[in-house]
Amino acid sequence: MLFDNPSRFAGLHDVVHGLSYDRSIAVRSCAIRSLLAVLNVDARKAISWFVESVSADSALLDTPYVERFVQSAGYHDYQAIRPVIEAMLRSTSLNAVEAGARRVCLLALDKSEAESDAEQVRCGTPTMRKAAANVYSANAANEVVGATCRRLLKPFFKDVDDTVSAEAASAFTKVASLKTPDQADLLGAFLKAKPGPDALKPVVRALESSSVQLPDLVCTLAEMCIEYFRAEAGDFSKAGAMVARDLSKIVVRLYAQTEDPTIQSRCLDLIDEMERHHFMGLSDELRRLDR
Repeated sequence: MLFDNPSRFAGLHDVVHGLSYDRSIAVRSCAIRSLLAVLNVDARKAISWFVESVSADSALLDTPYVERFVQSAGYHDYQAIRPVIEAMLRSTSLNAVEAGARRVCLLALDKSEAESDAEQVRCGTPTMRKAAANVYSANAANEVVGATCRRLLKPFFKDVDDTVSAEAASAFTKVASLKTPDQADLLGAFLKAKPGPDALKPVVRALESSSVQLPDLVCTLAEMCIEYFRAEAGDFSKAGAMVARDLSKIVVRLYAQTEDPTIQSRCLDLIDEMERHHFMGLSDELRRLDR
């Protein structure tokens, strides 16, 4: 009712307030959706009720509407909502920690008050760092904050936790949207970090379906992949076989498109090595090339 017509708040004021302070934690968890609607009418009151409501039980920090409220309220008054964010980051629930870390990093892209908290998240637990990498990778090609996100993303390429570095590598699903110099900068930073197999997989998948023209860096990527996946590249039952299929397309396509003799030579060396280890899909790609 409030989302449909915010003017109804005067008549529903006491009802929403009562639900927000209900003795039942389950009722409070649902009342947060009403507070989202109140944000459009009286942000100060909505935030105040929300902060007091969720303070009753830490379990509320892991309920569906909390993350949405924190994000919206953070733009209205970050300092007022900060106690809830801090509680989320201290929570024993990994879901709450991840949600709080994600919202902090997003808010910090627009709100300078959140930057110190975002910096702590970037240096925090693996769950926090993974959430940060998720935010920066998802926005790596954004016209407004993309450059900032790419800068903040790069350290996560060499994170000691494989799940974090793999999350950071998901930025390459957006790489085709970037200008060539930005593509080169991002891929160069990724390769310099000497990524592991979990991080290489999404990058190979993304490059197979993109029109990225970075022959030297692509060859370096292929050399890394052969090193990591050659033992399972010909085995259908192994994850490396899917990487091998995508890599076969990338290398043969690069060989067919380039006129640079140095790159052609590197591609032929890669193809020889891939044939030696029976890379899945390579023979099909070579037959297409012959036709």
